[in-house]
Amino acid sequence: MADYLAGRGRGQTAQEAFDEARMLANWYSSSVPTTTRAAAPTPTALPTPPTAGTVPFDPHGRPPMSQRATDHAVLVIVYSWGSLPVGGAISLVLWRLSSMSPTQLTIAGLSASGLFIALGAAARMIGRAFRDVASEMPDHTVNQYSGTVYVQHTELHTNTRGFGRTNNEITDGKQ
Repeated sequence: MADYLAGRGRGQTAQEAFDEARMLANWYSSSVPTTTRAAAPTPTALPTPPTAGTVPFDPHGRPPMSQRATDHAVLVIVYSWGSLPVGGAISLVLWRLSSMSPTQLTIAGLSASGLFIALGAAARMIGRAFRDVASEMPDHTVNQYSGTVYVQHTELHTNTRGFGRTNNEITDGKQ
């Protein structure tokens, strides 16, 4: 140990070496209690609440929040309650399917997927029919005026013949 301390400036006395060895032994020993120092907390004055009859929080119901946050919270509650019947139905179906043979399971799976494919195709055709009917309907425009109104309607007719021979004709819409 003297070789270790030789390069550190002042040498260590025998008493200091003994105290250091004792402290290290106590540190690694489990039988010697460790000393702790805890300062007594100084009491601080708590802020006084307003006494004008106001309550710092809403004591019952939902906490105050924005309308959007309230709507989202209600949706989460509704969807969580709505998932219970779906989960129950799935668990009943799985419980019933546990006693079926593999052939019956295959037939049931293929028929279910065929049903979903047929429903998807029907929904796609119905949507296409609604789009076609909506595109054929004339636009409904209502104009309300008060006083004297002059309406000028002009149309642009463009005819292209051959390579770049274009004829633009502006009419008053009464052809």
